[in-house]
Amino acid sequence: MPSFHMEVYGCQMNVRDSQHLEGILLSSGYEKAERPDEADAILVVTCAVRERAEVRALGRATQLAGGTRGRKPLVVICGCVAQEHGENLLKRFPQIDLVVGPDTYHRLPEMLSSGSRAALVEQGTDDYEALPSVRDTFPRAFVTITRGCDNFCSYCIVPFVRGRERSRTPEAILEEVGELVEAGYREITLLGQNVNSYRSGEVSFAGLLDRVARAAAPAWVRFVTSHPRDFGGELAEVMAEHPNVCRAVHLPAQSGSDAVLKGMNRGYTRGSYLEKVLMLRGRMPGIVLSTDMIAGFPGESEADFQDSLSLLAEVRFDYGFLFRYSERKGTRAAEMPGAVPVPERLSRLHRLQELQNAVTREKSSLLVGRCLPVLVTGPGTHEGQLIGRTAGNRVVVVHEGGVSAGDFMDVRITRADGWTHYGEKV
Repeated sequence: MPSFHMEVYGCQMNVRDSQHLEGILLSSGYEKAERPDEADAILVVTCAVRERAEVRALGRATQLAGGTRGRKPLVVICGCVAQEHGENLLKRFPQIDLVVGPDTYHRLPEMLSSGSRAALVEQGTDDYEALPSVRDTFPRAFVTITRGCDNFCSYCIVPFVRGRERSRTPEAILEEVGELVEAGYREITLLGQNVNSYRSGEVSFAGLLDRVARAAAPAWVRFVTSHPRDFGGELAEVMAEHPNVCRAVHLPAQSGSDAVLKGMNRGYTRGSYLEKVLMLRGRMPGIVLSTDMIAGFPGESEADFQDSLSLLAEVRFDYGFLFRYSERKGTRAAEMPGAVPVPERLSRLHRLQELQNAVTREKSSLLVGRCLPVLVTGPGTHEGQLIGRTAGNRVVVVHEGGVSAGDFMDVRITRADGWTHYGEKV
């Protein structure tokens, strides 16, 4: 029986897609190899959002291509890098055998059996409804509600590699959620490049979230990612109405400068972004907010950058995903004048990180002594440890027996180390 090994890079969407890939191969007679040197085929699921992630994934693929124990595996590049570069990957890397884009995963078994080098990256409208899937993240599960993106932020490659936005039907989503809850899953994360723009007939994202929250209870419900432009009061009201919808929102600001936001084609201003933050905190006091921020976007002046620093200081996010600007060929920003030198991008990134890390440590330390509900997700790295997540998605480590993955428990936080917290069962 042929075997496969898979390594996944990038976002939660890639994690969910990898579960489909695993299901497709298992249902086609393959077995899963835990180690790459035991596999007949190695799949590398790639991310193209940043250059570093792309280089890392391709480097790993070429490393794995050498094989061991006298076997030479087939190497398959999947995901966004496959879609971005297509057949050029076969020309650049003779070690790579197959290139498969996100909309053609269902054809992977026939490509593997053909024995020929090929690239299949046609874009379509596949919603993955008919594809088999394997869940391996118990008790947390991802449920994709949209695929693709119509935003065309000037720095982002996603619309080009993931295609135009399309929404699944609420009926299909609710059926999947119901099956997960029945199987014991206790956290459901709704996935989309921009969940706020979900629309199926007359059902908006707020309407969908309302239905999912009712169907999933008592399981927790999360969603990523939210575009600030589309985050409205109706959605905040639905969140506040349902106690099992986690009081945590990832709201990527990307910049604190109106000039840079305009160049990014984000569709909102600093002022309108801050209004959303005030609305969320007003309706759900204590809500956990995280963000993305890019340092060194083309044309970003020192004054523009100071606006980003001041936004971090004013909002005081619980956590931030901070990056230097990375050119992505084919995007509008890659052709913009005013490129910021890479050393300056890195310097600005470091300044953002210093500020955000200090805020994260301070906000986390305020939780010491508090009692929080925690969902146990599995064993820790050391014997006797358990790992869990709060509703705010904070990592919690406890030493406690008598509970297992999928159980909720109340934990008193005794120590905080950045985003990781330590506690004892109450």
